Amino acid sequence: MADWTKDFAEDLWLKPDDVGAEEAAFLKKALHLRRGQSVLDAPCGAGRIAIHLARAGCVVTGIDLRPSFTGRAASRFRRERQSGRCLPMDLREMSFHGEFHAAYCWGGSFGYFEDSVNLDVMRRYAEASRRGGRLLIDQANRECLLRHFRPSRANGDVTIKNRWVPVTERVEGDWIVERSGKVEHNRTSIRLYTAVQMRRLFERVGLTVETMYGSFNGEPYSRPSRRLIVVGRKAARNTRRPDAAHYKGEGR
Repeated sequence: MADWTKDFAEDLWLKPDDVGAEEAAFLKKALHLRRGQSVLDAPCGAGRIAIHLARAGCVVTGIDLRPSFTGRAASRFRRERQSGRCLPMDLREMSFHGEFHAAYCWGGSFGYFEDSVNLDVMRRYAEASRRGGRLLIDQANRECLLRHFRPSRANGDVTIKNRWVPVTERVEGDWIVERSGKVEHNRTSIRLYTAVQMRRLFERVGLTVETMYGSFNGEPYSRPSRRLIVVGRKAARNTRRPDAAHYKGEGR
């Protein structure tokens, strides 16, 4: 499949701008963020969560593939006189080094790429974090999703058709939009990791998993949980950087 992240219709990506306060409160607590600390929101969308962290006194850097999204986020920061950076950037091109007290990938935005690239993206998150810093990754809980798998569902003028591909461990989707007599197909492909596989990813980039949540209400992760939210921490002292030869994709 081509790089669907660049072609997916913009109006299907984002939640409303006024939704995000509760999620931001959870992230602040889970990442142990304090006023004045720096945090990386990647991808940030239009900044609906980042703005709440900025209001709480965090120094936010948001990145997203789409300049239209980061432009909206930057405009909101200016209107509210909040400090922060909003940069158009691909996750695969992040090159921060020890800059952030914490980083997070929220809303099921991890797993877009092939396994080796997903691992490299996680390495980039880890390199962006300071010693002792934390990384939070959120995905749909694969076990729950497959137990209650729905191959098709409709919401207004959008019909979503999904299929699970066991060989690649991915959900392949087709978001079909019918508007003004026209039909548009928006195809997706997301790798879903088990809790064990996610722990291995964290370990392979030098992060120790501290906790796993099953929702942004702070409930502990369990197999029936709808979300798999993993928080890992970078060692407080310098350790040997993982050998680049190890980044070949995640096994079972």
